[in-house]
Amino acid sequence: MSAEQSECLVCVFNEVNDTTASLIRKSQHLASMQNIPLKLLWVISDKLFSFELLETPELKAEERVQREFSDFAAKNGFGDIGNCDIRFGKPFVEIILYQQAVNAKLVVKQMEEKSWLSGSIASDDFKLLRKCPTSVLLTRSESDALPKNILVAVDFDRDDSASHADQLNKKMLDTVVRFFDNPETHCTLFNAFNAPQAGFVSLFADHPDKMVDDLLASEKRFKGGELNLLSHYFSKELQPKHLLSNFQKLLVQGDAEHLIPLQVEKAEADLLVIGSVARTGIQGFLMGNTAEEVLSNVNCDVLTLKPDGFVSPVLEAD
Repeated sequence: MSAEQSECLVCVFNEVNDTTASLIRKSQHLASMQNIPLKLLWVISDKLFSFELLETPELKAEERVQREFSDFAAKNGFGDIGNCDIRFGKPFVEIILYQQAVNAKLVVKQMEEKSWLSGSIASDDFKLLRKCPTSVLLTRSESDALPKNILVAVDFDRDDSASHADQLNKKMLDTVVRFFDNPETHCTLFNAFNAPQAGFVSLFADHPDKMVDDLLASEKRFKGGELNLLSHYFSKELQPKHLLSNFQKLLVQGDAEHLIPLQVEKAEADLLVIGSVARTGIQGFLMGNTAEEVLSNVNCDVLTLKPDGFVSPVLEAD
């Protein structure tokens, strides 16, 4: 990738149908809001495509798929697009390699159906969330409408001397303002706090109930103060045009893995924004190893972001 290459938005799909048309329209809107190019990527798993029946496999396969896309584009009024880029292989690997090659700022993809065995997000989608270095928007909706109610789940780390959590929190808000600052959109900055060490520490205290209360109160003060600082950054430094009047912060006691899905449902959020450091698996920075459980229990679009400097293992191995 050239250092001078301008950034773009990538819309990814693995088949063409009415849902794909809505996905492309939504991606067009997001790209136009930032005045950045939109690139379309059709990724076909090599397990689902037979090359044996073709005389010149790769060329003939690509021509066949490109003709199908051209027919789809003409049928759905995408005459200004005409064609798409095509990749064969492991979907999450091809997406990551492609986004790196074209300098994608955001990857937009239709979320696959949940596994009937586990009820969790499909494995390819999870691999993409774990390993993609750029922001990924997985959408469940078949509508091309942009979100009306956004829940931004943030966290704060007392022991993070480098302020990585703070940087990622700000990056999440930057992205929300950049792509979703609309008059009709409402944004909630959400944090769930707890004192997981309280139960153990209280075993050695003369007044265990008071110690638990004190630990919770301390945690609430810390998280509340950090939430106020982040809210100040949102209003004073980002200065969104529309979201400033449609913004609130919410601090709730409890475990994030349980409270985030509940808050998504209670607030009827249609987009959850979440950070992920993904050192092993999809470790959400605010939830440790519980991120997979959270994302498997929300029925809305999900936007995940990595901290600056994250290097995908796919790119390291390439």
